[in-house]
Amino acid sequence: NTFARDGLVDLSGPVVRLASLTPEDLFVLLANVRRIMQDDAVALPDDALEAFMAHCSDRIGEAYFRTPRNTVTAFVNLLSVLEQNPGVEWSDLIEKIEVSEDLGEDMTEVDESTGAQDPGDDDLISFKL
Repeated sequence: NTFARDGLVDLSGPVVRLASLTPEDLFVLLANVRRIMQDDAVALPDDALEAFMAHCSDRIGEAYFRTPRNTVTAFVNLLSVLEQNPGVEWSDLIEKIEVSEDLGEDMTEVDESTGAQDPGDDDLISFKL
């Protein structure tokens, strides 16, 4: 939308451009994920979130909070392993977590103007009733 500029937004389109998260935003996001996935009695301490974020920062730099999809996925995986293995400490797993920069590879074929993928050879994309 050509009118969506100078602070004006149009959220009705198929693709919404979001501002990058700050490290503080990512901390709040991870804390909310923790709140959803864990009971208060067994919830990771804030120190664990800080250690996780520091590990991600060391691995992929500032991309860990600017494009946080892989970071959040790794965090959810950490919580899942901790839930299913109650004898394991979070501090033993932090350094073993593999996090890679999100390159957006699943969106490479999306036309930015329409928000749709090129149909290519997909014969299931159209049909007649």
